[in-house]
Amino acid sequence: MAAADVLPIEPEDIAVILRDVRQADIDEIVEGLGVSLESELVDGIAGSLNARKIVVDGQIVAVFGDAVHSLLGSVGVPWLISTIHVEHHARAFLKVCKPEVQGMLTRHRHLFNYVDARNTAAIRWLKWLGFDFGEAVPYGPRHLPFYPFTLDREE
Repeated sequence: MAAADVLPIEPEDIAVILRDVRQADIDEIVEGLGVSLESELVDGIAGSLNARKIVVDGQIVAVFGDAVHSLLGSVGVPWLISTIHVEHHARAFLKVCKPEVQGMLTRHRHLFNYVDARNTAAIRWLKWLGFDFGEAVPYGPRHLPFYPFTLDREE
């Protein structure tokens, strides 16, 4: 099994990532949030404290980061956009996820975001990472059901 590398995102990665994004992530961003995939990706990278890519066998399987939602409450917004390569390299991908989330929890006391209720693979992954879920709520311009999810630093 190939190991995953967690690396800085380079400007030339953007086009590769956009070409290979999983359909469920496209649906969540474009339909659910009502924004372009490119603008969400570029804004996510620019607004994150630690935006990185996960690479296995030379293929980008995901990009992720954590943005500051509130300094006062030490609330961070974790995000991840996966590519079509994530399923083929699932084991290597999963191996690096928990340490990266723990890293986010060193920068923020609380992590909080929303996930499209249709994105069942992402929901299963977030639960595996230990996030707690609330009831689905209408979210975004089309008011599609999204689940709020949270994870708190253990003090």
